[in-house]
Amino acid sequence: MGTWIKETDKAIYLMDDNYYIDAVFKQPSSTNPLEEVANIATMKSWFQRPDKPARMTISVGTGEPEPQPQPDDPVVPPVVPPIPEFKGMQIRTTVDTYFKLALKDSSQLTDKEKVLVKNDTKFDIQFYTDVGSNHWEIELLEPTLGDGQTTRWYVFVPAVELLTRVLLTVTSDTLFKTEPKLSIDLPDSAKVFVKNGTQLRLISFEPAAGNHTKIELADASLGPDERTTWYAFTPDINILGQRQTLAVVSDTLFKVQPVQSSELSANEKVFVKNKTVFLINSYSQPENMHVRVALQGAFLGPDKRNTWYCFVPDIAIAGTEIGNQPEDENPGGGGEAGDRGIPMQFPGFDGTYYSNDPIYFVNQFGERGNFTWGEALHAEPATGFYRRPTTASVIYNILDMTRVMEDIRRRYGNRPIQINSWYRDPVTNAAVGGASNSRHMTGDALDFVVPGVHPFDVFADLDPWWGNRGGLASSSVFTHIDMRGYRARWEYGY
Repeated sequence: MGTWIKETDKAIYLMDDNYYIDAVFKQPSSTNPLEEVANIATMKSWFQRPDKPARMTISVGTGEPEPQPQPDDPVVPPVVPPIPEFKGMQIRTTVDTYFKLALKDSSQLTDKEKVLVKNDTKFDIQFYTDVGSNHWEIELLEPTLGDGQTTRWYVFVPAVELLTRVLLTVTSDTLFKTEPKLSIDLPDSAKVFVKNGTQLRLISFEPAAGNHTKIELADASLGPDERTTWYAFTPDINILGQRQTLAVVSDTLFKVQPVQSSELSANEKVFVKNKTVFLINSYSQPENMHVRVALQGAFLGPDKRNTWYCFVPDIAIAGTEIGNQPEDENPGGGGEAGDRGIPMQFPGFDGTYYSNDPIYFVNQFGERGNFTWGEALHAEPATGFYRRPTTASVIYNILDMTRVMEDIRRRYGNRPIQINSWYRDPVTNAAVGGASNSRHMTGDALDFVVPGVHPFDVFADLDPWWGNRGGLASSSVFTHIDMRGYRARWEYGY
């Protein structure tokens, strides 16, 4: 039957049978109360599917119920204990293998220290930790092995696969490579041929130099060295799906409050090893150098909590929430010589500012500033409209972000930089398809273009320079940077 499109009062849906598999939700227009806005960027991927939609129905104003999302699994009767409301990580064995209580070869362990697990057995796990020697330490959601009480096991990584819903489809015969370079510049041992139509599940993906995407395979290892991390030429692949992960980059404590660990009781903190990876549902803005995260399918500590505060230097977040595909426009910019542009007033600041004035008349390099208030606040000269900051903190964040952009401009030889999106009020952020917790709403994030440089190359260049100061991401048409104060990386996928 294939997929089809349905429009209702609330959204435009991509339908499969009688359920929807993706949606573009409508938002009230910020300029006309009689209109609604739908960010159609998400729909681009709908028409790249093998089963792309071929028809559309409209049921606006009929009172017909909204469609329901496609269920993940067949409906089953409730059981005791209840199944969690959402699933977290899952692994599946790909061969008969041993789950072990110690990080040793199975031949060195007694029968009580290992359990034989058959091929194609699935387990819900709370997290995994890369402990080296091609092994993960995993925490089962339920103690289903051995003595019926143990949940912590060591597994041989090539014998299992991590199940995800992120699917890579090869759209043209291509080479996966160990470095983001032209294939002719790499030896045969550093590349592997992959046929058109091949589908692979991914743990993660992010931009890389030369219009490549860095991918980590979940269900396969390729090449003579059985590698799981490769670089693929982006035009030769299509990726559908998204997931957000939290990786621990240093031994740390998760806490119930954003305070010093010495102020908490033993029940209010839990030790987490370096190189542990969790799925997350959501995370909040930093508070006292901590980020509050909601883990997906993981319940830690004696109280089985899934919400914790994490110390920002000890974590890295990857992936972007589903539906985060912003398409923003920026008419703000300089006018004719002597034209200061639209007058503006800011909360907590006296006086009048003007859209064509530089944010810093003199920047940190002793030169006239290169970025204007009109660019930061999306001023429209024809109408006098601009995005009005809600608080004084937005202005301070814009000032901080401007200094970062002056650094980046100088990094590229003082080449003029195009600002696609800077400050967004919450209504605008929803209307253009931004993330629900977007830093654009606080003024310390922007999307930009360096003319003549591919956004993936900009990402690759800025990644080590930006480090853990904030977020960095790219689509094929812009680069995103923000000052959230901890490392976050992702690719928008369009």
